[in-house]
Amino acid sequence: MVTEAWARIAAETAAAEAGFRARLGDVEATQRAVLRRLVDANAATVFGSDHNFAKASSAEAFRDLVPIGDYEAFSPYMDRVIGGAENVLTVEPVRFLEQTGGSSGGSKYIPYTDTGLQAFTDCLYPWLADLIRRRPGVTQGHSYFSLSPIGRDANERVGAHRLGSPVPFAYFGALRDSLIELSAVPMELRLLTDFAAWQRQTCLRLLAAEDLALIWVWSPTYLTEILRALRRDAGGLLRELASSLGATQPADAVRRRIATLEAALGGAEGKLSAIWPRLDTISCWTDASSSGFAAELQAQFPEAFIQSKGLMSTEAAVSFPHGDGAGCILASQSGFFEFVDDNAGSLFAWQLEAGRSYRLIVTTGSGLYRYDTRDMVEVTGFTGDTPRLRFIGRAGMVSDLCGEKLTEAFVARCLDEVGVDRRTYALLVAVATPHPHYRLFVEADASGQAVELTGESLDHALGANPQYEYARRIGQLGPLRAAGIDDLYGRLKRHRLKCGTSIAGMKPPILLSQSDAAFLAALDDRDPVL
Repeated sequence: MVTEAWARIAAETAAAEAGFRARLGDVEATQRAVLRRLVDANAATVFGSDHNFAKASSAEAFRDLVPIGDYEAFSPYMDRVIGGAENVLTVEPVRFLEQTGGSSGGSKYIPYTDTGLQAFTDCLYPWLADLIRRRPGVTQGHSYFSLSPIGRDANERVGAHRLGSPVPFAYFGALRDSLIELSAVPMELRLLTDFAAWQRQTCLRLLAAEDLALIWVWSPTYLTEILRALRRDAGGLLRELASSLGATQPADAVRRRIATLEAALGGAEGKLSAIWPRLDTISCWTDASSSGFAAELQAQFPEAFIQSKGLMSTEAAVSFPHGDGAGCILASQSGFFEFVDDNAGSLFAWQLEAGRSYRLIVTTGSGLYRYDTRDMVEVTGFTGDTPRLRFIGRAGMVSDLCGEKLTEAFVARCLDEVGVDRRTYALLVAVATPHPHYRLFVEADASGQAVELTGESLDHALGANPQYEYARRIGQLGPLRAAGIDDLYGRLKRHRLKCGTSIAGMKPPILLSQSDAAFLAALDDRDPVL
């Protein structure tokens, strides 16, 4: 059954990958053609009329006619879409809305059309074809594709549209049935609204999947939290697993499997890699704030290949792992992309330079036009003349209590400077009252004294920012306070889950602004149900 499913996937994805590879040598022609199709198809929409799409005869003309906009700029159009109006952003009907989450700003609703869904499919097919060719071990067993609990009614709506895709694997098109067949975890688990029940059932299914060969998640923290739960609840999970396996497998086989799992999950000496002896590849984010968690996974599964996920967000499919070279290949057929450089100039994909960093602007088939993602990418090289990209963080993620304007990238450098291991999660939180200061939280596997010393060192390192140093010197900012918190990321995750954020794509922030005061209060209370 597994072999046949992977054979169908290989056959289904081969032509799509061949077409993608054929266009890697002319990114300009590819990108201009994508933009032409999007502009022509949606010229009669409200947005197209408001921005004179009929006059957008070239990429350069489109750039002149349509201003770069963030979600706030699009909100009047989004409000009309949510209300059920047609022909607002796209001629195509909206199939559903997705809700974004993350560390910078509140919830946003992004519409999905058939063309928007196809953009993701056009990335995932070449990725799978390339993965099968390079890592044939993934075809030797079942797979786990992250399935978060919906955490809401499966038929919930926002205005006139349903919230979330009505079916699993909606982005994979015709591969959906084969992927369901390969999944080690049944699709029904995504319908669970109780997080604890979902986590326990997911753990049981994964422990039973001795032949697991591929793990495909977005954030590595999604997997590290499952692994934490496996160890924490090992006793009860293994008792329940032994009972369920005993109904379908010989007693000797069940005893061997349980003994293996007991050894793997038993304390610091246990080797988690023994849980899945066939595990070949873990696909997840590996860049920016995810790098430490990815390193943790590599240490726990030294024989597995950790594959960088590339940049796929709710808003757009931007890059994906494919071919040789550092970074991930630009998804040149999945949208139209622009890149803002240090001089605030907007460049096209065929104008980029290796080693340079840019802010990403996207135009998509779901109705985002010159949308400012605030994602920062570095060009790591080229395949043909198509750029390869590495995500390096978020632009505009700034904490500014007293004019210091700390960014995530700067805080990450300072944490490295003071010796915080990237495999140890650390989070800097801005506190506005009763007196402005910053608080550093670190996973509580170090002594209290060590954490305090780290806080003092970080306070000094942040002084490389002259505004921070000045504010500290004159007393505008109080001293940085540090504390160790057990299960720090787990607490943040569960807090975000309560607020309606999907945990599958949750990025581990390094810096939180004062707008996240509710989380700070929860940490202070040490609420056990966080």
